[in-house]
Amino acid sequence: MNRATLNELQRQRCYPSITMLINTTPGIPLTPAELDTARRLACNIDDRLDGDISDVLRLSLIARLTDAISEQAGEPSSHALALFVSPEYSASVRLGRTIDECVTIDNSFTTRDLVADLNRTALYRVITISEQTSRLFLGDRQRLIEQRDDIWPLTRNDEHTPTTWTRDLSDCLRTEHVTDPLPVVIAGVQRSVRKFAPNLTETIGVIPGNHDRTSTTELHHAAWPIVNDWLRTDAIRAMRQLDLARSNKRYAGGIHEIWPLALDGRIATLIVESDYTLPARIDHNNQLHPANDPDHPDVNDDIIDDTIETVLQHGGASIIVNNDTLADHQRIAAILRY
Repeated sequence: MNRATLNELQRQRCYPSITMLINTTPGIPLTPAELDTARRLACNIDDRLDGDISDVLRLSLIARLTDAISEQAGEPSSHALALFVSPEYSASVRLGRTIDECVTIDNSFTTRDLVADLNRTALYRVITISEQTSRLFLGDRQRLIEQRDDIWPLTRNDEHTPTTWTRDLSDCLRTEHVTDPLPVVIAGVQRSVRKFAPNLTETIGVIPGNHDRTSTTELHHAAWPIVNDWLRTDAIRAMRQLDLARSNKRYAGGIHEIWPLALDGRIATLIVESDYTLPARIDHNNQLHPANDPDHPDVNDDIIDDTIETVLQHGGASIIVNNDTLADHQRIAAILRY
C-alpha cells in the first residue's frame, strides 16, 4: 500500500464500484473462517446487484471478485484485506490494522481505512538491490508488505546494460520518493549499495548481503532496529522543533486549534500520538464537536486521520510519535508555516 495506489483508487469513478473489507490474521494465509467471510460477502454483493445491473456485468464482477479472493487466499496476510472491483478497475490491498468489516457499492471506492492505514502505519521503505532485481516494501512496527504492481518488483532484462539498469532503477526509486517521501533502508551487497546510495538522500541504514530471496519477516527483523533508532531520533528532533516553533509563535496545540489551520494549509509539520482518534461533528463554521456516536451518518468517525490527510494534501508533513509524548499538547501539535 502506497500513496500512488491510494490516489489511483480515489480517482476511479464508475458504477458499481465494489469495496470489500475483512479482517485477517497476520503472517498466515486466509483461515477457513476468513475465506467463508469473504465468500459470504461476495454472495451478499451478488444479491444486491441482482436486478440493479445487467446479468452479464454482474456475473463478470462477481467472477473477478471471487478470483481476487482466491489469489489472496494463499498469501501471508496482514491485519486486514481490502478488495476493490468495478467494471474498469480492480485492486487488492493489505492493511496494517484491523477495520470494521463491510461491503459498499457506490460510484466510487471506499478508501477511508486505506487513508488511515497509510497515514498511521507506513513509516518506512525497504529496498532490496542487486545486479538482477529490486524489490520494494512498505513497513511499520509490526510487518513489511511487498509492493507488487506494474513496476515492482523490478527485474533486469537482456536489454539492460549495467548503465541502463542503474538508471532505470534510480528513476523508479526517485518516483516513489517524490510520490510519498519516506525514510529508506537499503538491503544489498556493498557494491550495489555503494552504487545507488548517493542517489537516495533519504537512506537511514543498510542491511548488508544479497536479499533477492529473503522473506519479508527476515527483512522486517533486520530493518526494524535501524528504523526504531531513526524514529526515536526523529521524534526527539520534532519535539525540539516544536519548542522552537512555540518560541517563534508558529505553534498550535489541540485538535480544535489545529483543524481550521490544516484546512487553511498553514501547517508545515503535524505531530500526532499513534493511537489518538476522535469522532466529531463539524458544524457550518468548520468547528469541531466531539461525538460519542461514531457510527452516525453526521459524524466523522476519526477527525484525526482527516487532519493528517488534509495536512499532507497541502504539502505538509506528519510525524507519528508514541502515546504520552504529547501529553502537554493535548495529543496533537503543529509547527506552522506562518
